[in-house]
Amino acid sequence: MSLPLEACLVYDVWLVSDNAKTRNELLRDQPDVSLVARAQTGDLAAFEELVRRYRNDVFRLAYHYLHNREEAWDLSQEVFIKVYRSVGHFRGEANFKTWVLRIAANQCKDYFKKRRLTTVSFDDRIGVEPPGKQLEPGRAVEAQEIGEAIQAALEKLPHKHRAAFVLREFEGLSYEEMSQVMQCSLGTVMSRLHHARKKLQQSLIQMGIAEES
Repeated sequence: MSLPLEACLVYDVWLVSDNAKTRNELLRDQPDVSLVARAQTGDLAAFEELVRRYRNDVFRLAYHYLHNREEAWDLSQEVFIKVYRSVGHFRGEANFKTWVLRIAANQCKDYFKKRRLTTVSFDDRIGVEPPGKQLEPGRAVEAQEIGEAIQAALEKLPHKHRAAFVLREFEGLSYEEMSQVMQCSLGTVMSRLHHARKKLQQSLIQMGIAEES
């Protein structure tokens, strides 16, 4: 079965009947395992509820990799298309969110194989305050400098170390969840995260952003 691209992430905007609204509300109370089972039988509404639950997680992960909202949005759509096509093979060895983030992480990895980002606008850099929140001039300059420094330091990390740092520090995943997403042992996860933090600290010290402990 095929899924139109626009049906994957665009919801909350169409007109639906009262019965459809009631059904969607009931689906929101269902656990992931029930929704996955429904989606595996071709229930599009169940799949849409799964997308609604985890679209922000996927977008946030993609954004921290790409630092570009439009490209992160495009990649998020590609991720959920892959999820839709692969949901029939999901066996529940990991929880559904972790499985989805694994697909997203692999998609980001493939992205960097095809294209290396060379420039990123300041508004899309790490360390920028959320849109709509105004900073004092002095703090704005400081935030810009820190954001640019962190971005530059992150881009120097090998992909496996960068993935570990992003999943832990930005996504807040546990070590167990990280091992499932990255498909490696807990020991490897801890080692990669240790090296990522150490290399980031060294880079920031060299830039004069951090001090030696």
